Amino acid sequence: MRRYAAWLAVGGGLAAAAVVVRPTRVLGALRHAAASPWFPAVLVALYAVRPFLAWPISALSLLVGFKYGLVVGVPVALAGAVATSLPPYLIGRGAPRDGRVFGRLSAGSRRYFDAAGGLRGLVAARIAPTPAEPVSAAAGAGGVTPRVFGIGTLVGELPWVVGAVAVGNTLDAFDPLGASVTPAYAIAGGAAAAALLAPIAYRRLRRA
Repeated sequence: MRRYAAWLAVGGGLAAAAVVVRPTRVLGALRHAAASPWFPAVLVALYAVRPFLAWPISALSLLVGFKYGLVVGVPVALAGAVATSLPPYLIGRGAPRDGRVFGRLSAGSRRYFDAAGGLRGLVAARIAPTPAEPVSAAAGAGGVTPRVFGIGTLVGELPWVVGAVAVGNTLDAFDPLGASVTPAYAIAGGAAAAALLAPIAYRRLRRA
């Protein structure tokens, strides 16, 4: 019981921090950081805290594109996307496997990745317009190996990173409120995820 209470307390604390510390509330600091010679260190720190504040990866990809442009920005933002996804993945791997809440979440994650496959399932979940943290935690709870997690995150986040970096590269001043990837990206991502999972769904329907 104490273990579950501790996990719930941590989750509640992180949720509260995510509500209070939004990218828009630290916009001035982000603009100042982009012009600072210490920007690389600040960027590493931002990627480190991002999953705990539930900031979208695209917000930092925009910042990277604004600062570094496309050629340098895409590999930097991709590395950041993979690295910043590791904490929730590790939390998912270490979360309890029993109990009403954790047991159901863990069992659901295992069923999904057993059916879709680790790599295919993760790429589909990443490329679809879904929040990053639940996907990472589900991969950890679902038994996805670290190697497959890294590759799947890299492939699945690639179109989102390229789009956000490209948008950031066009900005005259960094503003996450006034810049975003077009809705067509979300539609295309959902269609790509459906195409990846369609053969799995078809085989399951045939067996039913």
